Amino acid sequence: MNFKYVGKSIKRPDAITKITGKAVFLDDIKLPGMLHIAILKPEYAHAKILSIDTKDAEKMDGVVKVVTGKDCKFKFGDNVKDRLPLAVDRVRYIGEPVAAVVAENVHQAREAVKKIKVEYEPLPVCVDALDSLKKEAVLIHENSSEYWHLPGIGPVPETNIGDRYVLKKGDIEKGFKEADVEVSGEFSYPFGSSAAIEPHGAIVLFGVDETIEVWSSTICPFVVRDDLALTYNLSASDVRVHVPEVGGCFGYKSDVTVEQTVAYIASFVRGRPVKWVATRKEDFLSTLLGHGIRTKMKIGAKKDGTLTALQTTVYHSTGAYVDTGLHIMRGATHNCTGTYQFPNCQLEGLSVYTNTTPVGAYRGYGHQESQFAVERLMDILAKKLQMDPLKLREKNYLGPGKITSTGEKMWEGNGSVKKCAEVVQKLLFSKPKPEEDENYYYGRGFSGLMKSPKGAPFSSKGCYLKFNNDGSVSINMGGAEVGQGLRTVVKQIAAEVLKISPERIRPYTEIDTQFSPWEWQTIGSMFTVQGGRAIIRACEKAIAVLKQTASQVLRCDIDYLEYDGEYIFLKHDPDVRVAVNQLVRGYMHEDGVTVGEVVQTTSDARLPRYSNPDSNGQGTIGVSYTFGAQGCEIRIEKKTGKIIVNHFISCFDIGRVINPEQIRGQVVGGVMMAVGASLCEEIKFTKDGKAVNPFFSKYRFPTIKDAPLKQTVEFVETPENIGPFGARGIGEHPVIGVAPAILNAVYDATGIDFFEIPITPEKMLNAVKSRFSEKKR
Repeated sequence: MNFKYVGKSIKRPDAITKITGKAVFLDDIKLPGMLHIAILKPEYAHAKILSIDTKDAEKMDGVVKVVTGKDCKFKFGDNVKDRLPLAVDRVRYIGEPVAAVVAENVHQAREAVKKIKVEYEPLPVCVDALDSLKKEAVLIHENSSEYWHLPGIGPVPETNIGDRYVLKKGDIEKGFKEADVEVSGEFSYPFGSSAAIEPHGAIVLFGVDETIEVWSSTICPFVVRDDLALTYNLSASDVRVHVPEVGGCFGYKSDVTVEQTVAYIASFVRGRPVKWVATRKEDFLSTLLGHGIRTKMKIGAKKDGTLTALQTTVYHSTGAYVDTGLHIMRGATHNCTGTYQFPNCQLEGLSVYTNTTPVGAYRGYGHQESQFAVERLMDILAKKLQMDPLKLREKNYLGPGKITSTGEKMWEGNGSVKKCAEVVQKLLFSKPKPEEDENYYYGRGFSGLMKSPKGAPFSSKGCYLKFNNDGSVSINMGGAEVGQGLRTVVKQIAAEVLKISPERIRPYTEIDTQFSPWEWQTIGSMFTVQGGRAIIRACEKAIAVLKQTASQVLRCDIDYLEYDGEYIFLKHDPDVRVAVNQLVRGYMHEDGVTVGEVVQTTSDARLPRYSNPDSNGQGTIGVSYTFGAQGCEIRIEKKTGKIIVNHFISCFDIGRVINPEQIRGQVVGGVMMAVGASLCEEIKFTKDGKAVNPFFSKYRFPTIKDAPLKQTVEFVETPENIGPFGARGIGEHPVIGVAPAILNAVYDATGIDFFEIPITPEKMLNAVKSRFSEKKR
């Protein structure tokens, strides 16, 4: 199929405003009469609140109101209502909001909040799921059994388990009996932060007319709207949420994060807008973190490498509140099989309350954490079988006719991990590995990967399309642009269907729940798949309206007409035609009589037959899959222990490349992000729950010096039948295979198996010293 605009690299419509500093982000917004918030955080990660004294704070210059949670009567949450806007009688993590000052400016608010005096009674602290599960562990939520929750999920009474998920496929005992070989391990993916360049923030105005207006750096404005409406007993139409430009997300701006807290504080100063923007420390500790997943895994296989069984337990340190994290645990659990068919599975996931910052979405949404385990174990299994790890993988890949852990049958249209692996292997192993020398160890590692879009069965993407009087087109959608290039995709897909230049299509620049089409959240690498389909439907509806009006003007049946972007004309006589710009508002005859409709259409799209799992974790939970493979060549500096990635290779079966330049940026950036997770990034907590490094100066990010010296990005295009022109999602996938590829390369270089990340130079040096000490003994 030949495309005119799809598959081409066109310029981003928001590029100029962003590089010139003209784009409007949340902190750029200044409203008349706006007040500012400073929030007090606790001294302890877990403690009873005995008293709060706000008298001195109330006397400070500029202070309008001091707010505590003492009289708060509600909890909130979409999955489990376990969250509070401000602590009421107990604090459960070090970043929890305890009290707030509302003042005329930020400086006044921050000075006044220092004057609030709180008396605490410290309680025992658990910062890891395994500690929270011990019998002697104190209950972080004593009344969790009373919390509202969605059917099929929720806390286990009298424990620190916030949610439990079980998936069963086949007969696990039979599977291990059939196995000739077993391998097992425990793998850790620690806490990290999405740490977008723009921190979280919100402005909330409780109107004198009993309405609420919100400006937020969120990617789920309709979720925020509905949540606030429910909390304050308003109709959804009385709550309006604006989303200006969003300065990055990588997951943690999904779900309701800071909006309920800012709204609760704003409810005490009705009639004036109230603003809060997180400091970097607050963004680390008082919003959402990522990861915190331990995966215990055991694999059974026959002598010939055929996989027979997989047993996994995912322990998720989900933080003080599990509402935003439990689906990450579920995603990690049923996707821990990675790209392989296991006929027998026993998979269990536990979201566990801990005295740490709540965990929310992070690019990859549970996939990289548990596939880290399966990809490391595949290499370990190959060693035990004395088998080529690449051939072991190929023997067990999912493909046409194979069945996933959730019971879904694979088809050719789901894509091919085998083809991706072949591309990576050819590039990675085309020449001999360098020999160890006096300065470096050298190694190569490989990983397969898989991800399906994640969301809710009811989730859909909507599109409003309007032809303007000159034939140009305006498109409005509810998807949040967070840097991924969503608006470029909108232009290209619409241009292809409408057969007009992308320059004549203007996508939306902000989201406003009063005018934008409904969308649940911009998450799960779903926008191109679902949003693209919605765009196609809206465009096709618009063309149908144009033809309907043209049939009246040209006095013929619709099926005789064709459309080329500029004209509607007779198929058999193209000279008989009418211009599109004469039809967009209906066609006006010489006498002024107008016929036909104004060309403005709506549409939406969701994944077909996408469902929740049944009690055994079975169901159509994936539907649309993107497979891929990643590999790397590394060298390890003997003197320092530093791991240098010489070459990183990625290949994905993307179905259809919409914009080559943009998709390459997604992959290269995702790889860099996961290199950081693999080699240096970790938010650390002490045993008493205090954060060691919640600052950019101490939270070690990858820099340009850590970037792979060379990145190769390739694509396979096996079109699927769901996404636009066969396209699949790609936003999160580049982070999934990076850690296991690097750790497999580390083993290849040194003979040392690592089971956790990050592998810092210090850890690497210590491991090498330990290995040599063992050899000497």
